[in-house]
Amino acid sequence: MPETIDAGGVRKILLLMADKIIAGRDRLNEIDSGIGDADHGSGMAQSFAKARERLESVPPGADIAALIKAFASGVMGGGGGASGALFGALFGEGAKTAAGKESLSPADLAAWWRAGLAAVQARGKAKPGDKTMVDALEPAARALEENSAAGFGSQTAKALEAARQGVEATKGMLAGQGRSRYAGERSLGHQDAGATSVALLLEALASAWK
Repeated sequence: MPETIDAGGVRKILLLMADKIIAGRDRLNEIDSGIGDADHGSGMAQSFAKARERLESVPPGADIAALIKAFASGVMGGGGGASGALFGALFGEGAKTAAGKESLSPADLAAWWRAGLAAVQARGKAKPGDKTMVDALEPAARALEENSAAGFGSQTAKALEAARQGVEATKGMLAGQGRSRYAGERSLGHQDAGATSVALLLEALASAWK
C-alpha cells in the first residue's frame, strides 16, 4: 500500500479487522473463560460480523468517514454488549477524525487511535493497569504516534508489538474494571480478553502492509 490510504484501502483494512476478530472467536472465548463468562469471543464475533455486513452495504464511492461510521455502527449494534460499545467507540471516533478527508496519512491513523482511546476511557472509565483493553490500546496508540514519520509499515508493526506487550502485561495485573474484577486475586496469571482483541485488530492492520 502507498503512504496514504484512500477509501478503498480503508475498506480493505476494516474487512481484515472484521475477519480477524471473527476467526478469533474460540480463542477469545477460551481466554475469557479463566476469569470471565467465556463469551467475549462470541460477542465480539457477532459485533464484527454485523460491522462487516454494514460495511459491505455501503456503496462504492463513499468517503472514508462514511465507511468507518458504518463499520462502527455495526460493532456497536451487533449484540456484543459492553465490549461492542467500547470497540464501537474506537471506530466511531475514527469516523470523526476522518471527516472530510480523501485519504489518511500515518499521522491521521495515529490521531484516530488516540481519539479512540480517549473515547474508550471516557465510556468505560478504565485506566492503564486495570487489566482491560486499555492496557493494549494505550501503548498501541502511543506507538502509532511515535512512529508516524516512519511510514505505515513500520508504524503499524511497532503498534502491534506494543499491543502484544500490553496483553502480556495484563497477566500480572489485578482486574480493576469489568466483570473480571470480581475474580480478585484469581485474575492474576490470566491475560485480558479485551486487550487480546485489540492486539488482533493491530494484527489485521499491520498485515495490510506485509
